[in-house]
Amino acid sequence: QLAEQDEKVNGLATQLAERNEAVNEFNVKLAEQHKAVKGLTTQLAERDEKVNGLSTQLTERDATVEGLSTQLAEQDEKVNGLNAQLAERDEKVNGLATQLAERNEAVNELNVKLAEQHKAVKGLSTKLAQRDEKVNGLSTQLTERDATVEGLTAQLAKRDEKVNGFTTQLAERDGQLVALHEAVAASDHQITVLHGSKSWRITKPLRFVSRLLIRTRKEQNTFRSISLKESAVLLEKTDQEVVLDKDKLPNGFDPDVYVKLNPDLAVAGVDPTTHYLRHGRYEGRIFSVLDKDFCADYDFKGDQETILVVSHEATRTGAPVLSFNLVQELGKRYNIVVLLLGGGPLSSAFRRAGAKVLISINLMGNAAWARVLVGQLCERFNLKFALVNSIEARLVLPTLGEYFVPAISLLHEFASYTHRPRQTFKELFFWSGEVVFSTKLTLENALAECPDLRDLSARILPQGRCLLPMEEFSEVQLQAERARIRRLIRPEGVADNSVVVLGAGFVHLRKGVDLFIECAARVVHAQEGKGCRFVWIGKGYDPENDFGYSVYLADQIRRAGLDGHVLFLDETVAIEAAYEEADLFLLSSRLDPLPNVAIDAMAHGVPALCFNKTTGIADFLMDSGLGNHCVAAYLDSADLAEKILTLAGSQVLREHVGGRCREASIAYFNRKDYVARLEILARGVCDRTQQEKMDKQAILDAGLFRQDFSHPPFWQEQSIDEEVRAYVRGWASGIDRRKPFPGFHPGIYLEQHGVATQGADPFADYLRAERPDGPWHYPVIIVGKTKEKDLPDNQRVALHLHVYYPELLPEITVRLAHNKICPDLFVSVTNEEACDFVVSELKDYKGRVVDIQLVPNRGRDIGPFLKVFGQRIIDAYDFVGHIHTKKTADVKDVNVGKTWYRFLLKNLLGGESEAMADSILAAMKHDASMGMVFPDDPYIVGWGANRDFAESHAVRLDLQNTPENLNFPVGTMFWARTSVLVPLLDLKLDWEDYPEEPLPYDGTLLHAMERLLPLIVSAGNWQNAVTNVIGVTR
Repeated sequence: QLAEQDEKVNGLATQLAERNEAVNEFNVKLAEQHKAVKGLTTQLAERDEKVNGLSTQLTERDATVEGLSTQLAEQDEKVNGLNAQLAERDEKVNGLATQLAERNEAVNELNVKLAEQHKAVKGLSTKLAQRDEKVNGLSTQLTERDATVEGLTAQLAKRDEKVNGFTTQLAERDGQLVALHEAVAASDHQITVLHGSKSWRITKPLRFVSRLLIRTRKEQNTFRSISLKESAVLLEKTDQEVVLDKDKLPNGFDPDVYVKLNPDLAVAGVDPTTHYLRHGRYEGRIFSVLDKDFCADYDFKGDQETILVVSHEATRTGAPVLSFNLVQELGKRYNIVVLLLGGGPLSSAFRRAGAKVLISINLMGNAAWARVLVGQLCERFNLKFALVNSIEARLVLPTLGEYFVPAISLLHEFASYTHRPRQTFKELFFWSGEVVFSTKLTLENALAECPDLRDLSARILPQGRCLLPMEEFSEVQLQAERARIRRLIRPEGVADNSVVVLGAGFVHLRKGVDLFIECAARVVHAQEGKGCRFVWIGKGYDPENDFGYSVYLADQIRRAGLDGHVLFLDETVAIEAAYEEADLFLLSSRLDPLPNVAIDAMAHGVPALCFNKTTGIADFLMDSGLGNHCVAAYLDSADLAEKILTLAGSQVLREHVGGRCREASIAYFNRKDYVARLEILARGVCDRTQQEKMDKQAILDAGLFRQDFSHPPFWQEQSIDEEVRAYVRGWASGIDRRKPFPGFHPGIYLEQHGVATQGADPFADYLRAERPDGPWHYPVIIVGKTKEKDLPDNQRVALHLHVYYPELLPEITVRLAHNKICPDLFVSVTNEEACDFVVSELKDYKGRVVDIQLVPNRGRDIGPFLKVFGQRIIDAYDFVGHIHTKKTADVKDVNVGKTWYRFLLKNLLGGESEAMADSILAAMKHDASMGMVFPDDPYIVGWGANRDFAESHAVRLDLQNTPENLNFPVGTMFWARTSVLVPLLDLKLDWEDYPEEPLPYDGTLLHAMERLLPLIVSAGNWQNAVTNVIGVTR
C-alpha cells in the first residue's frame, strides 16, 4: 500500500504548484479529522475497559462461562488489532503532515488520505455499535447466571436442612448405641459374676452332659441312628477301647494337623486320636484342610517353576479379576497354584486358565486353618514365589514366611476402611518381601493411618487393564445379553442424541451411589441437561430388602424427581456393550483405588469423571492434563455436575476428551508391563529370602540367641526355630527389630562394621565374622551376691523418685527394700495429695528421705531431677539413681505399660530373688570407668521424631557425633555417676524450656535428652553398661 501511495504522491506533486492555496484548508480539515479519530479512540478504549470489567465479573460469578470468556478474549485481540491499525494510520498521517510541510505538492494525496480517514471513522463507529450489542448480551447472560446462582443457593439451603435432620437422627442413634453399650456392659458383668459363682461351677458337669446329648442328637440326624444306651456306652469307653476303633478314623486323618486346627486340644494336653474318636467326630471337628480333588494328580509342566497366587475371592470384581489376569499372563511361564479364600463365578475361569485351584472359605479370619493349609501347600509344591492379592488375603503371609516362600503383597484397599489398620498393615509389611500399592493415594492413606511405616519401602505399580473371561458363555448368549443391555440403556422413545452417563460397581456407600444420584439431579434439572440419562450397573440395589442403603437411594430418586432419568441394572457379562453405549463414565466413589470399570471405560474412548482425592483415577487424569475437564473438587457434586454438562453439551469436546483418555489410559495401564515389573521384583525377593534362610540357620547353629530376652512376652509360645525366623524377618522388614541377646546391638554393628553381603542379617554376619569386638558390645550386669563391703556408703548414693502416679510408688519401695543399699531419697510430686501419699508411704523407709518437693507438671521426670535436685545431688553424692512411676498412657493396651514398668524396676531395683540395685552399685564401685547403667531393652529404638531436638542440643553439649544407631535408657531410668551428669546441668534448663503437657508419644525435647544420655557418657570417656535379669523381657 505504501508503494502505491508513494506513486500517488509523485502524481500529486505535479499538481501541487497549481493548488498551493488549498494546503492550509486541508491542514485545518485534517486536524479536525485527527481530533474526531482521537475522540472515537477514547470511546473505544472506554468501551473495551467496560467489556473487560464485565468479563471479569462473569469469570468471578461462574467458572462455566469459560467459553464466553474465550470469545471475549478473541474480541479483545481484534480490538487490539484495530488499535494497532489505528496507530499505523496515525503514523502515516503524521508522515503526510511532515511531507506537506516540506512539499506543498502533496495536496491531492491528502484528499485521498482524508477520504480513507472518513472510511476508518465509519468502520470504527460500526464496530463500536457491535461491541455495545455484545456488552448488552453479556449483561443479559450475567443476569441469568445470577438467577441460576440464587436457585442453587436455595437448593443448598434445602440440602443443609436435610443434613441437619440427618445429623439429629444420627445423634439420636448415637444415644441409643450408648444405651445399648451400657446394657451390654451390664450383661457382661452379670455373666462374669455368674461364671465366678459357686452354682456355675457345681452345674458344670450337667452342662457337659447336656452338650453331649445335643451332639448325640445331631449324630442321630446326620450320620446314623444312635440310641441313648449306645451313647452311654460310648462315653464309658476307656482309652484302651478307643485304640480298637482306630480303623474308624477317616482317610487323611493326621493327629498333628488335628491339634493345629483345634488349638484348645494342645492347651488341654489330650491325645488327638483319642479325642477325635470319642468327641471330635461327634462335634464335627475339622481334621483336614485339603480336599480329595485337590490332592489328586495335577498336570504341571516339569520344565516350569511353580508359583502361588492368592485371591480373597473369585467374584467378577476388581482384585479377583486382577488375579485372573495375572494367572493368564504368568501361566505362559509358570505352573500356577491358585488359593481362593472365597468362591465366585471366576473359580472355573482360573481352572480353564490352567491353574490348580483350591477354594478354602474357612481360611478367612482363621489363623490356625491358614497355618495348616498354607504349610501343606508349601510342603506339596516347590513354590518359587507367591503373589498375595488384597489385604484380605494377608493371613497366608506368616506361614509363607516360615517356609521361606518369597511373597509380594498387592494392595488396593484404603487403610481408612480396613479393620485395625495399624496392626493389619504392620503384619502385612512384616511378612511381605515387597509391598506393591496400585496408587499413590492408597499408599499415602496407609502411611497416614500407620505412621510407624513411613520409613519402610513400598512400590507403586498401577495394574494394567484387566479383561473378564467370557469362555463360560456362548456367542449366542453374549449377543442376546448385549442386545438386552443396549435396549435398557437406550430404550425406544429416548432421543438418539441423548447423553448416557454410566456408573458401575457394587451398590455401596463407598461407591458413592448417592453422589451419583445427586449429580444426576443437578444435571437433569439444568436446562441443558434434560436429555441426559444416568445408568448404574452392578449388584446390590435392592430397595425391597436392603434397608441400609438401597431404600434411601430409591427414596432419593423419587424425591429428586429422577424417575425415568436414573436406571439401575444388575451385574452383566456384557459390560462392554454398556461402554459402547455410554457417552460419559461417572466414578462417584468416596474411596476407590483404581477401579477396572473406569480403566475399561477410558479404553473405549469414554471420558471418565471423578472427585479429587478419592481415587487413583483422579491422579492419573490430572497427570495426563485432563483434570480441568474430568476431575471435580473433593465430593463437590455441583462442580462435577457442571463438568458433565459441559461435556454433554458438546459432542466435539466429548470426543476430544474421550480420545485423550483412551490414549493416556492405554499407555499407562499396561498389563504386560505390570506383570513384567512384578517378576523383576520377585527375583529380588527370592534372593533376599534365600539370604534370610541362611541367616536363620547361622543364628540357630551359634546357640547365642536368648529366647527369654528377645522373644516378646505377649507372643504365643513358639519354638526356637520360629522365634529366630521372626527375629531375622524383623531385621529384614524393618519392623519390630529386636536384640538377639543382652550386650549386643545389631544396628550399631551394621552401621559401624557393616556386613559382607548386602542385605544380610547383622547378627548372622557378626557370627560369620567370628564375633569381632567393637562399640556394638557393652558390659552386662547380672544379679549376683554382694556383700556390704562391695557397696558404696549409703551417704554417697542418692535416688531421685518422680512420683506422678502415687499408686505405683509401693512397688518401688517394696523392690528397693530387697537391697542392702539404702540410698538417700529425693522425691518430686506434682500435687498435694501425692505429697501426702508419699510421706505416708515412706515413713518406714530404713534409709533417709532427704527432700520431698512439690513441682510444676512440666518436664516430666527430667525437669524436676535437673532443675530442683540436680546441683545438690552432684555436689554431695558419687552415685545417683533416677526412677519414676510409669504408665505409658499413650498406649491403649495397659498391659504394655505394666510390663514395661516392671521390666524397668526389676532391672534397676530387682525383687525378692534378685537385689539388682546392689549388683549395679557394686559393679560401678568396682569399675571406675562405668559411667551409666540402664536396662538392656530388647527393642531396637532409634531417634524417631527426636533427631532435630537432639541435634540442636548436641551442639550445646559439645557432642561431635550423633550416630544413627545407639543404645540408651529407654524409659529414662538409670543409675549413674553424678559427675557424668554435669554437662546436662550446665545447660541450665528452666521450666519454660520444657514442653507443656500433654506431650505426644514421641518428638519432644525430653525424648531427645533420653537418647543423648549415653552420648554424654561416652563423650566424657566413661562407659555405658546394661543390666539383664534372666527370664525378664518386654
